[in-house]
Amino acid sequence: MLVACAHIFLIAGLWQLSRVPLPRLELPVLSVSLLPEPAADAPQRRLSETPVAAAAAPRAPALTDLPVPTLPPLAETPAPIAAPTPAAAQPPSPAVTPAAPPPPPLPTAAPRRQLASSAVRYLNLPPVEVPRASRRAGEHGTVWLRVVVDTTGQPVQVSVHRSSGFTRLDEQALWAMRQARFKPHTEDGRAVEVEVIAPVEYPAD
Repeated sequence: MLVACAHIFLIAGLWQLSRVPLPRLELPVLSVSLLPEPAADAPQRRLSETPVAAAAAPRAPALTDLPVPTLPPLAETPAPIAAPTPAAAQPPSPAVTPAAPPPPPLPTAAPRRQLASSAVRYLNLPPVEVPRASRRAGEHGTVWLRVVVDTTGQPVQVSVHRSSGFTRLDEQALWAMRQARFKPHTEDGRAVEVEVIAPVEYPAD
């Protein structure tokens, strides 16, 4: 950009120079007068020997004499300023959490007392009834059930220990045993939970 401006200033100076009128050269006017014929003994002088004071012609100004416009010094291009490189973010150090203490051991339950079926008494007998479909099909047998009786005498868990071989009879025995109620079993005057194997019979007609 600065170089282009320098060229423009130089061209403008030359154009202004061409418009300056050159000074007119004024030559001295020679006047010739007729002199009387000189005497014979007078030395002859020729016109050419007469010194003519020629006025010194003014010298046209040369291009080198013209003032050259001075251009402002080129501004140094500032070096680009690099943005500071952000420091790499250090990952936060993981917080050291103290190890949780192990949970206290669960109290071990006392082993459940297993009794024979004759050792418990029914308060409410299970409503055993042969299903009609089993009666028509002639199904019969004995279902052995595993029964857990709690301290109140209720059967809290009932499962088939040994099947009768007929699904309808097994399902009816499970339902009937859940309806039964037992007399709580006591030891040393304290009611305890017991487990018994109780049979449910379905006789043949």
